[in-house]
Amino acid sequence: MAWETIVLLLLAGMVCGGINAIAGGATLLGFPVLLSIGLPPNVANASNFIATMPGYAASIPAYTTELRGLRKPAFVNVMFSTAGAGIGSILLVLGGEAVFTGLIPYLLLTATLLYGFSDRIHRYFMRPELWLNMNNIWFSNSILFSTCIYGGYFGAGLGIIMLSILRIIGYADFHQANGLKNVIITAVSLFSIAIFMGSSLIAWPEAITMMIGATIGGYKCAQFAKRIPPEYLHKFVLVFGTVATVYYFSKDFSWTLPFIS
Repeated sequence: MAWETIVLLLLAGMVCGGINAIAGGATLLGFPVLLSIGLPPNVANASNFIATMPGYAASIPAYTTELRGLRKPAFVNVMFSTAGAGIGSILLVLGGEAVFTGLIPYLLLTATLLYGFSDRIHRYFMRPELWLNMNNIWFSNSILFSTCIYGGYFGAGLGIIMLSILRIIGYADFHQANGLKNVIITAVSLFSIAIFMGSSLIAWPEAITMMIGATIGGYKCAQFAKRIPPEYLHKFVLVFGTVATVYYFSKDFSWTLPFIS
């Protein structure tokens, strides 16, 4: 890699790490950056899992107290989520680059909408009439399973919807739900990475370079970022995601999906 690329990936990783530490949504920045250096879309997506995973994993020890009280239902939640992610990752591998390339603008649009309407999504899921169904163990785990199929395929916005779901299926304490969310996304990422490794979809030098930046950013930038109102970070990610979505819709990717054009 050229030194300019190394610097770009390190800086982008640091920003991603800081964003994930405070507001979440770094995939909306990391994925376009990896695309911009010339990686094929499906490779950029798979490599982004490597780049962002340490931020979630590194935060788990901070929730040791909250996680210690979790029992078998939480383990089942992790298993269902990981299984769903495995299916999503296999779909990415089997679908190939052409399908994923055609889906890029739609995936970015979905992730940006999830991020932009995260508060409304959370309020919707917290409606009292949903509690009866969501507290059913099979129904709630089916929701986690389905959500993580998307997460294993692309992943942007997964943390937002995951946190809301966990809180309404019984993890009412925010910190406990956030800790379990980080465990689930770490497990999801590791399983997806294993699948991508077997399919040679990871650009290791680029992924590791951004991962180093994200680790530094998550550790060093968190204290500074806490001085910034979270809504500013939220708006920054939302604007970047919107710009990226518009850009990729306007590129010479087909406006129709490859398999129906």
